[in-house]
Amino acid sequence: MKTVITWLWLLPLPLTFALEALTGSGWLVILADLFALATALPILIRTQRAAAGVTRPQISLLPFAALALILALIPVAAASTLSPTVMWLSLVTVVMLSRWFATGLQLLLLILLSVGNVVVPGLIPDGITFAFGASTVIVASLSLGLLLRMVDRSLLERQATAAEAERRRMATELHDLVAHEVTGIVVLSQAAARSEDAGILRTALSKIEESGTRTLEEIRSLVSDTTSVPGNSGARSPVVSGLQGLVDRANGFAEAEDLTLDLNGTDTEAVPTTIWPVLDRVLAEALTNIRRHAGSRVPITVRLLTTTSAMPDDGSRRDIILTVINGPSAGGTGAGGIGAGSGTGLHGLRTRVDHLGGDLFAGPSHDGGWVLETRLPLNP
Repeated sequence: MKTVITWLWLLPLPLTFALEALTGSGWLVILADLFALATALPILIRTQRAAAGVTRPQISLLPFAALALILALIPVAAASTLSPTVMWLSLVTVVMLSRWFATGLQLLLLILLSVGNVVVPGLIPDGITFAFGASTVIVASLSLGLLLRMVDRSLLERQATAAEAERRRMATELHDLVAHEVTGIVVLSQAAARSEDAGILRTALSKIEESGTRTLEEIRSLVSDTTSVPGNSGARSPVVSGLQGLVDRANGFAEAEDLTLDLNGTDTEAVPTTIWPVLDRVLAEALTNIRRHAGSRVPITVRLLTTTSAMPDDGSRRDIILTVINGPSAGGTGAGGIGAGSGTGLHGLRTRVDHLGGDLFAGPSHDGGWVLETRLPLNP
């Protein structure tokens, strides 16, 4: 249906030409019609065909159509009559040029064609009325072309925004999938490189293999979901449905020598299932950042509790707070982190937490360590 509508402008041409031929408009008008149909019409058809499915087609030939129609107006003016065929082709050209013009020459031809189609009807006897009518349809054509130009620009902006959003989503997804595992692989590799014990080397290589396998499976799953579900743009989250998932995440932190879990203040029954995956993502990012910046051999405290909101205007709100604190890096022992990250992880966390109406804080602690804390409402 859309294709049919875009070609409806061709239908009046046989009718206007037949009307002029049957009513005896004169050989000058017929000559102008034939010239316009032979020169401008093929260019308009080619431009329309190029525009099918394309936001901004090549319009290098469209100014020639406008010039041909300006020349066709000369015999029409000499005949002191109207030519509906030339007028209609001019209106179509005005719409296309006002939609896609990009140079000063194209704009000049658009103005000349518009003015010519207003002036020529005014040259016939008692032509003021015809000139007013022509000016009305010219303005309508210009308005339609400029409206389509705005729609095209809006579509381009929306496409660019969607592409940027998809790029950010994919960056967040890949970060969530591989950052935690890859950081662990780097830490294990560093530990293996510093050790000459064959048992430690075998253990490190075994864990590296397990982490690499899990990462590869997750990446394959992400690619499969992206290619098999058209339009799927939802963020993937770890499948965690309760407190035990957070415990497993913390206990799985490689080489953590001083890890404290404080989970006694958690009312697990009051926590919705939608919150657990976000808490797990926050915990995974916190542990990954500890590996990156401080190393895994620093004291770590993971605290989870549910509490009544301290906000004075919302005393009835209940929150769940996850706090991950690590001590300062022992840089002098060679157990420091592997280097700074890109910031993608924290950006993705803030997006997830904001979506649930929560708050996220990340900053240094009073003893030179680091704190990552998130507060989520239990009724997001």
